This record gives sequence, structure tokens and C-alpha cells, in this order.
Amino acid sequence: MNSISKAAQVIGVAAMGQPAAVEAPASPEATRLIARARALLGQGNIGAARIVLERAAETGSAQASFTLAETYDPVILSTWGSYGTRGDTTKARELYAKAHAGGIRDAKDRLERLDQ
Repeated sequence: MNSISKAAQVIGVAAMGQPAAVEAPASPEATRLIARARALLGQGNIGAARIVLERAAETGSAQASFTLAETYDPVILSTWGSYGTRGDTTKARELYAKAHAGGIRDAKDRLERLDQ
């Protein structure tokens, strides 16, 4: 299995994670942008996905912040089999915290893992 299809599978599984009940419904624009970013991630285009996710996060989408944090998380990048994309633990931590504040339960686990 090549790294792009492996990344697509990991992203697909992550996309099925349930957001916390307190998360506000995403705007139609954020939903569209997140879908586009996931398609880019499935193609292995992390740089372009980051740009799209930054725009989605600007709309206040906690899910966009969480997915954007994943693109900076060194552990997630390694899981995806990413080459040539640098992780940034500080940025990932900041975005996971924002996602957690927005109601994404999984973000707390990711924050704790980064702190280990």
C-alpha cells in the first residue's frame, strides 16, 4: 500500500470520529472547505490542505482547527507516512487547544499525548 492511500484511509477513519455534542454546527462554507481539505490530504497534498483548513478555521470551525492541528502533529504526520512536511508541535498544541475549546473531545487526548 502506498503512503497516499494509507493517508487517505487514516484520514477517512479520523473523519468518522464524532465531535462533542457541544460543538456548534459548522457553517456551509466550513463544511465545504473541510471536505476539500480532506480530499487534498487524501492525495497527500498537506501544504494545500493547510491553506484550505486555515480558511475554514477562520470561520470558527472547531473541526477545521482539529484537522489543521493534525497536519502539524509530528505523530500524525508519521502515521500518514508523510515525507517532506515538517511537524510543528507548538502549532499543533495551539490548534488542538482551540479545537478542544470548540467541543472536539479527541483534541484533549491529542494534547495530552503531545505533552508526554
